[in-house]
Amino acid sequence: MDSSFRPLVIGAQYPALERGLTADILSAQGFRATPLTVCTSHVVAGHGMVTDVLEVPSDTVRAQLEHVFETASPTAAKIGVVGSPASAEAIFEMLETYLDGPVVLDLTLSGPSGEDIVEPETLEIISERMGAAHLVSASLTDATLLAGMEIPSLDDAQVAAQRIGQRGASHVLLRCGRLATHHFDTETEAPNYAVDLFYDGDELAVFEAPFVDGVGHLSGRSSGLMMSILQSLWSGRSLVDALRASKAVVTEALREASQSEQASAASAYFGALHHRMLSDVAE
Repeated sequence: MDSSFRPLVIGAQYPALERGLTADILSAQGFRATPLTVCTSHVVAGHGMVTDVLEVPSDTVRAQLEHVFETASPTAAKIGVVGSPASAEAIFEMLETYLDGPVVLDLTLSGPSGEDIVEPETLEIISERMGAAHLVSASLTDATLLAGMEIPSLDDAQVAAQRIGQRGASHVLLRCGRLATHHFDTETEAPNYAVDLFYDGDELAVFEAPFVDGVGHLSGRSSGLMMSILQSLWSGRSLVDALRASKAVVTEALREASQSEQASAASAYFGALHHRMLSDVAE
């Protein structure tokens, strides 16, 4: 039996930022894996804003997918930006047909400053097909768009997660960051810990970790979390165990990056992430 972790990563290329496919590649290297990439969009972004989103033609997206499945054997997949409606259809169709392994959907509907980068038609396709993913994860900004509601507190996040579940997601992870616990607490100072909210269709669970200050500008943080979860699922861990272990790995990598004297915070983060990923696998 082939024991190699070969993640297929589908998403956007950000030429000026270590996010999207670049961050996915860096994260996968933490497991000594070389990911198979499919580019759906080129995003002209930087300094907290998106200037333009250039979608790759859907025929080209399909051709990339066909090439990957004809020449390699992906063992798992992470989906980020899906591009046009036709590209989204091709992605979900081909993963359902050819992939025998876990799929994580890192729902990406907006840019660094909340700019919409997905058409309404594409969002509908994602909603219809996201039940095929083992986990659907979203930032609060993107969860707001998908759930159709504001999320000022953890109480509201629970409602949003349930709404996303009702739209078809079997398992939902909302990356809430520092968030007031109750709706009536939103005027008080946010707690000094970061929260991820997990919903499995029946029950809600909260994963907490100390809040790491000084890394808000760091691109690619979610790629590290999603890749760690994906590898854990592929290796046979339960989803809850994968979430718990991955949040611990990423939190410690962020803490190390925040204290690093390296010129590049991203280099410090991915370096720390690689060390901790390999240590986690060894254990």
